Amino acid sequence: MRTIDILLQNLRKYHGVDSLRDLAKKIEMSGYVLLNWSSGRSSPKLDQLDKIAYLINVEVSNLLVQDIEISITSPIWRDNVKRNFIENLGRYSQEKGIEKSWFDENPCGISYWAFRYYMNGNNRTVNLNKLDELAKILGIQTYQLLESRKIDEKEN
Repeated sequence: MRTIDILLQNLRKYHGVDSLRDLAKKIEMSGYVLLNWSSGRSSPKLDQLDKIAYLINVEVSNLLVQDIEISITSPIWRDNVKRNFIENLGRYSQEKGIEKSWFDENPCGISYWAFRYYMNGNNRTVNLNKLDELAKILGIQTYQLLESRKIDEKEN
């Protein structure tokens, strides 16, 4: 299942709506925007995902996990989604040993330099499709790029 489909499914389930129009009203977005996401003509940017997560009080990464229960009793919070993305991209790249030679040997539709650009936080227009591409390169699920790490995990 495409990550965008997981996102829309989770939001529909949480809000108890079936149509994109009804969902758009609930998350304060245009129905045309959701239609474009659903059809693949565009995909949500990090700041849009952050806004949606804030509206329903969950971590951005939880929006992208299939069949997750999003509870109305979730704690109110707001993470720094861009910081999480940059930290996780760097950490997973290091763990997987992703270097320039990897891109030379594994053509993947993104150059090493574009990848580094994302790792350095220089790209302000990261969208869900790009997150999917980066996650595929790293061999992880898309939501893992956006997860916030617990303090005790960072120390270990």
